[in-house]
Amino acid sequence: KDRPFILIVDDEASIRESFSLILQDDYNIITASTGEAALKKAVDNKIDLVFLDIRMPGMDGMETLKMLKDIDESIEVIMVTAINDVQKAGEAIQIGADNYIVKPFDVDQIMAMAKALTGKRSLKHAAKQIRQKAAKDLSFPEFLGQSKYAQNIIQQIDSYAGTDTPLIIFGESGTEKESIAFLIHSRSRRKDSAFLTLNISKHENEKELFKKLFGIGKGTFVYDLGKGTGMLEESSGGTMLINNIENAPQKVQEALIEMIDKKAIKRSGSSEWIQVNTRLIFSSSAGPRESEEPSIFDKVSDSISIAPLRDRREDIQDITTGLIEQYNGSLNRNIKGISGDAQEVLNSYPWPANMAELTNTIKRVFISGTKDNINTLDMPFDILMNSGAVSYIEEAEFLSLNGLSAEFDKEFILKILKRTNFDTKLSAKILGIN
Repeated sequence: KDRPFILIVDDEASIRESFSLILQDDYNIITASTGEAALKKAVDNKIDLVFLDIRMPGMDGMETLKMLKDIDESIEVIMVTAINDVQKAGEAIQIGADNYIVKPFDVDQIMAMAKALTGKRSLKHAAKQIRQKAAKDLSFPEFLGQSKYAQNIIQQIDSYAGTDTPLIIFGESGTEKESIAFLIHSRSRRKDSAFLTLNISKHENEKELFKKLFGIGKGTFVYDLGKGTGMLEESSGGTMLINNIENAPQKVQEALIEMIDKKAIKRSGSSEWIQVNTRLIFSSSAGPRESEEPSIFDKVSDSISIAPLRDRREDIQDITTGLIEQYNGSLNRNIKGISGDAQEVLNSYPWPANMAELTNTIKRVFISGTKDNINTLDMPFDILMNSGAVSYIEEAEFLSLNGLSAEFDKEFILKILKRTNFDTKLSAKILGIN
């Protein structure tokens, strides 16, 4: 059996060597001392897991993480952080990291994380199977719940699945925009054809984006896009989701408007019209830019607006139950449930990264935990400390602060003091100290 490839990215040679010594018996190890070097390694090799330092000279860990995900969105990434950078590690999880590990390292924790994540890269395939199942019974966890919102979204999905008109899905970052687009596709007459997605970044190169979407005409560098076809041709007969359409350069938006009108495209560098039968769905996190130029937002009138997770808290418990069932299957676990206090922590957390953050949180608990039930103290600290819940206080007395750094002690104690309105006696009781 081929051994998984793990990439260690840290500017300190001693850290790279330590990780290599811990992992080399079971994995193929590749190292890089800079973010730029890590990207080259990721292009040249099929990387399964990355241990990525947050603080590095030049391209830091956060920027490297974003670009690694651009290269291969299925790469699993664990951020390596000092205790005073735990908050930044939490931010990294919101933009795609799977977990984080705090210096100094625990060898058993490194081995456990590596085993869990390299052994479960099949999660991507499991997610596809879940989507296929959802096409029949609409059982995506994010759509579970009895709220009017959840029921209304399901009705809109059914309604738009019966049309071929272009559609814009509005919602904050991390909301279930792609899931909605896929479900519309999978319940439509196009379900047996391609469903492709493209994310547009804020500073997308116009020429490169145009080539990705529309392809390249004869007489140019055809090898850039295989046979010269772009994603719009490749998805003909099916559906194309274009995320963050507000970031699309003006020339690209105008070409997409022309495609909607003519049901045809021109490849880059070509004057020949090519007929395409692609259903276009766009998503937007920010809405249209202020401009007098024509835009997709003016052209496309049909839309779905997704509520942020904090505005549908009544659904969080049902969603959590669905995620537990999902990860029990894909991670081969048998978690029986979640305690009331732990659920209250999830219900009260503000979820700035919405459904994506909740999904990652449950996944982190599955990867790190060993028990049959999820309890409050299984919650990641960044979630626990920023939740509005107070019910975990009863369990917090069991938490030992031994071994934590002075910086983290201070942060945690301050958090407890604030929760108790600086009642020192109650805070001391909660913390289990005199």
